[in-house]
Amino acid sequence: MFAWIKKTGPTAAGYTLFIYIILILKGCALQNTPQTIAEPKPYKTEVPFQFDNKGILISTFWGTGKKEYKLYLDNHSPTWANDYVLHSSASVLKSKNFLYHTTTADGKVIEGDVYICNSMAIGAVNFKNIALYNISNKTNEGRADGAIGENIMAEGIWKIDFNQQLLTVSSAIDSIKGMEQAELLPAAFTEKGIEIEVSFRNNSKEKFELDLGYNGSLIMPAREFASVTAGNKKTFTEARRFSTPAGASTVENTIVRDSIRVGRQHFATLISTNKLVKEKLIGLDFFNQFEFVVIDYINKAVYLSKKRLYQ
Repeated sequence: MFAWIKKTGPTAAGYTLFIYIILILKGCALQNTPQTIAEPKPYKTEVPFQFDNKGILISTFWGTGKKEYKLYLDNHSPTWANDYVLHSSASVLKSKNFLYHTTTADGKVIEGDVYICNSMAIGAVNFKNIALYNISNKTNEGRADGAIGENIMAEGIWKIDFNQQLLTVSSAIDSIKGMEQAELLPAAFTEKGIEIEVSFRNNSKEKFELDLGYNGSLIMPAREFASVTAGNKKTFTEARRFSTPAGASTVENTIVRDSIRVGRQHFATLISTNKLVKEKLIGLDFFNQFEFVVIDYINKAVYLSKKRLYQ
């Protein structure tokens, strides 16, 4: 979890799986938290995205010079950037008031500085006054400069069209095309993130965090995994690279092919676990089997296309 820590002085210290960290604002820092603003309003823009083996990669343009940086889309994370971007960009300043402190999905603690970006454009939409976390994530070197996180995404409605590899960002749900071909997916928007309740074959239920920064389907800690998959013989193991901001390692994953129910809908999917993961996540590979998904932060709703890209 992410928490703001107010500095007490000038020397205060504080897929591959992508990044599993969320922002929680606490205590006295809450009132002073930078509030991201999207302009103009109303707005709508469409931009292409790249889809690599880690996630959804988007071009962003910073400051008056419109310097381009490529960022992953990760709703289950704050917005962050690496050392090079934050130390070389003229559009960011280091915060004098805050540090961050977080525990990643494998239980490790990281902390660092907070920066403020004066403007970041995605297509025709300009986001201003953005809190950025300084994360030196070397697992992304040569691929991305950071991530577009929840503090930006919370300002709009995001349609991810996997069929056309097109991202639509809008301030109004009635401007999103194709909604008549979508179904509402039961979801709860909480301080932790977006929760999706999943029912398993043994009638047990678990709440998973919707995480576009995780490139698998469903993953959960070993104890819960053993409980919901007991008796399933469609099991295999596979070594996969497990990456968080705290580092990366190759770890053996236990995976089952199973069916789940979300709301009234049944889905065939893969469920996995490993010795490191501490969170329950429903990720990108679950959603990209459909034509599109819409995450509506303004009206607190998630929609899933009725059409699939493959069966």
